[in-house]
Amino acid sequence: MNQNYLTVGKQVLDDEIRDLQTLSAHLNDSFNRACRLIDTCQGRVIFIGIGHSGHVAAKSASSFNSLGLHAFFLHAAEAVHGELGAVTGQDVCVLISNSGETDELLALLPRIRSVGAKRIAVVGKPNSSLGKGCDVTLSTEFQQEAGPLKFAGSSSALLAMALCDALAMAVAQARGLTAEGYSQHHPGGAVGKQLRKDLA
Repeated sequence: MNQNYLTVGKQVLDDEIRDLQTLSAHLNDSFNRACRLIDTCQGRVIFIGIGHSGHVAAKSASSFNSLGLHAFFLHAAEAVHGELGAVTGQDVCVLISNSGETDELLALLPRIRSVGAKRIAVVGKPNSSLGKGCDVTLSTEFQQEAGPLKFAGSSSALLAMALCDALAMAVAQARGLTAEGYSQHHPGGAVGKQLRKDLA
């Protein structure tokens, strides 16, 4: 059996680099509007997803918190069994789905809307039900997943995560976050140690 691991590995990375460059080139005023919603949020930024998108949502909430942007992750399946009570009219909900047709997320939209929380969709298909049901829609649209299989979740998760990273960094920069401020949120590990050394 001929195992050309390196060839496949490079193909995956090249495909993902291409998709990231396309995402960057297509950023538009919707990104500005999403940043303004988050920057002016009086409550918390709530990341909602399920499956791969749920893992992206959880990581994004963690990144926001490390930058001093109050956030938490809400699993879409748990939300419809009572956890949705955590959402208030002061919050901004970021709903992540590649298809934009995830049943669990669509079921949440009426409740989120009824309490007055703002809604940002991070979707691979901006004209989907989720994309049309939110105040701001951020598109991660791409041709196909990276690698030879073309259907295993790769680019879809990467692009959603990168876009949420961009939101976090843009809002943190606008709020004037400094290395000293970041060190207050991240005192542990190698990062915290390096920050203490740099700030000494």
